[in-house]
Amino acid sequence: MIVTTLSDASRYERFDTNIGMALRWLASASWSNLQPGEHSIRAREVYAIMQQYDTKEDSQCIFESHRLYTDIQMVLSGREIIQVASKSLLIIQEPYREDIEFYRLPTENGSQSLLMKPYDLAIFFPEDAHRPCMQVDSKSEAVRKLVIKVALSTSSKDAT
Repeated sequence: MIVTTLSDASRYERFDTNIGMALRWLASASWSNLQPGEHSIRAREVYAIMQQYDTKEDSQCIFESHRLYTDIQMVLSGREIIQVASKSLLIIQEPYREDIEFYRLPTENGSQSLLMKPYDLAIFFPEDAHRPCMQVDSKSEAVRKLVIKVALSTSSKDAT
């Protein structure tokens, strides 16, 4: 997991070709007028999902992870909490399908909480189970967020 801001994200462009493309696209503000839904950046290798929702009570949020994609999540307006835990510490609730797996909430506190504000970015790799959309201070807020789905390179897929 990497937590940064849009203004500092360029230092991570060298990690991976697709991550670099996604971060340069974010820096260009090509997303500023996007409507909610899915938008191609480079076919299924790198694409954006513009989301708008109200944050939820903790009990309504669930941990998820992905095998084929890294998630880059950037809040554009509003605030939310995203909890993160190593997927190796969690018990599967819904088995893997279509690049997503869901987990039961941990019985012990093995997670970290991120307060995400406008232009904060979090990069979640396949080992990073994340639980987005959570309320801040038990109050629902309207959130506008971009999730960039970044396909893992072949060597990365083989390692998971």
